[in-house]
Amino acid sequence: MRTIQLNLTVISNMKRTLIATILVTTLSVSGCMKHPSLDDEQRPQNWGTLISNSHNFYQVSQDVFRSEQPNAELAQTLKSEKIDTIINLRARNEDAIVLKDQNFNLVHIPIYTWAINRSDLLKAMKAIQTAKQNNHKILVHCYHGSDRTGATIAMYRIIFENWSIDDAVKEMKEGGYGYHVIWKNIDHLFTPQNVKWIQQQLSNPS
Repeated sequence: MRTIQLNLTVISNMKRTLIATILVTTLSVSGCMKHPSLDDEQRPQNWGTLISNSHNFYQVSQDVFRSEQPNAELAQTLKSEKIDTIINLRARNEDAIVLKDQNFNLVHIPIYTWAINRSDLLKAMKAIQTAKQNNHKILVHCYHGSDRTGATIAMYRIIFENWSIDDAVKEMKEGGYGYHVIWKNIDHLFTPQNVKWIQQQLSNPS
């Protein structure tokens, strides 16, 4: 029985590696094609405000920010913005290395872009909810700050700021954050059923 379980684990890891390889190849062939973004003149004022282009760092609302993977340079900017909680959506927990000596509350929610689901977004919403209850300023990031971060911020807009699904998805794709068109699976997350389910889970944590 143990041999069978080990074999299943090996097969599962091989599938994950194969999927990752196919996706990397596809991204390379497609040139990591990004969704067209709106010009500054057309961009709604309630969309994220750019703070640092070099770090894809934006202020989303009074207490929520988004960026790519923080480095030592960005960490100083995060301090100046008085950010308390950093939510890392990468499978790799690089924050534990880069930010280990900094006074941040580090939250790690590993998400694979090609397999992101509503449970992943619920975990992120719970982390945001907890941080807000503690009056924390929050940074949400992944590697590029584009896709996993984009999906999370879009759901944040819907759940916490009462945006419509259409408005939140439009910002996610056209806001200039670098959203990649390959991730068609993310579109399917934004349904009234999923929004209602997340709202229910947040209201009834038990």
